[in-house]
Amino acid sequence: MKIKKSYRPEEILSAAKLGVEFEFYSDLDGVLETARSLSKFLGKRVVVPVSVSSFNEPKPLYHSPVTPSDTIFKLEPDYSGGKKMCELVTGPMPYKEARNTIIKVLEWISNNGYTNDRCSIHANISIDENALPTKFRIQNLDILKFILSFDENKVYEVFPKRKESVYSRSIKEITPNKSAFFINPDSTIYNRNAFRIPSEKYYGVNFLKAEKGYLEYRYMGGDSYEKKTKKILDLINYFIIHLQECLNFENYSSSEKRTFQKMIERQNKIGSAFVKFSEFQKEFPEIKVTLDMNDNPEVIEGVWVNIREKLFEFITTGNLKKGEYNFDAELGRFQLKSATLKNVRVTGAEFIDCKIEGVLERCAFYNCEIKHSRLSICEFAKGNTVDFSKVSESPLHVDNVLNDCFIENKTNIINCEVNRGVIRNGEIGKLAKVSKETMIVEQIEPSETTGSFKRDKKKEEDDKKKKK
Repeated sequence: MKIKKSYRPEEILSAAKLGVEFEFYSDLDGVLETARSLSKFLGKRVVVPVSVSSFNEPKPLYHSPVTPSDTIFKLEPDYSGGKKMCELVTGPMPYKEARNTIIKVLEWISNNGYTNDRCSIHANISIDENALPTKFRIQNLDILKFILSFDENKVYEVFPKRKESVYSRSIKEITPNKSAFFINPDSTIYNRNAFRIPSEKYYGVNFLKAEKGYLEYRYMGGDSYEKKTKKILDLINYFIIHLQECLNFENYSSSEKRTFQKMIERQNKIGSAFVKFSEFQKEFPEIKVTLDMNDNPEVIEGVWVNIREKLFEFITTGNLKKGEYNFDAELGRFQLKSATLKNVRVTGAEFIDCKIEGVLERCAFYNCEIKHSRLSICEFAKGNTVDFSKVSESPLHVDNVLNDCFIENKTNIINCEVNRGVIRNGEIGKLAKVSKETMIVEQIEPSETTGSFKRDKKKEEDDKKKKK
């Protein structure tokens, strides 16, 4: 079939395939009863994948490998919102059928459940090549073109709080590769080795799904999203039409080139300041740089090429403007003090007295304020307050406070103060202070670790014998 120069919106929409994931809370008694009700209301078979072991009741699976279709949907518990949150997942459907399904599911949620800020609705979109041929397949999508032409304001006008979500970060991120420090605005738009674009699932658009022939749009959701049916359908229409346009592009428009140049303009200014430490001092006079707390410029200049990359990350991804940056040579640690970071992405650093938002891994924190972040394998030493964040596999010591967080901690004890939020799993130590409002999904049995609740049965028996 020959590709036409232009298509009517109706032609594009009718060629789309659409699968949807709905997160919500049900007022009905359990996942099985919810599935029965949804199945009857939608006229679709809704299954609940379960695991069965000897002598135990079947247990609904979380993130099961079961693949739904256009006739069989699956319903699972979604522990990111506590025990009572559900996730309904449909298979890809023709556009009109998917549209009707969305309308019905949102109506069902309005009558039989509710949503809050932990809930989202994801749209998995593809274009049927047989119904509407495109110049490129989704597997070969030009992601930069997609980013430059996508209008995120359309989403944030409907779901303003999603702008701060750690699960749907803005796709408007283009940063130089650490080894380059500089992007050539004239040639680099076609050279993808010079810069990085979003490459993990927790963005407004999950580009990792492109290799499977579709894109996952994660922008939509929040409190009472089920009451925004028309706006959700309008956004999905925009997603589909924009995707089809990206799959048929020939050249970057002058507007997109200007957008790209604006995005890299600041990056290039930063990159030029990293050639020499003396240039960095001129460009960032409020950032103090030291080596083992020594601020001698000649000493810093001598090791500049070895210590600058982590600082480059702080500035380009976290918009660092003011603070103290030190490299501890003995410990081999990059340390940042008295700084504010927004939307930072960094691995392996220590933070003291900082205000932080972003995605951090294998970092340590002292007296920091952290919010709207994803934190994994981190060390919360003392005096930290963490709000509205996901914390996974990290020791949570006394003298730290977590408010409205999602905690997934199979291998570490929780001994901090936890207010509201969700403990997906973890061992709650005897020093922990967990509020009544905190939803505990699964509590791991105590171990022998210090601070654990576990009773030493052998010691108790020995003590009884001594008393006798």
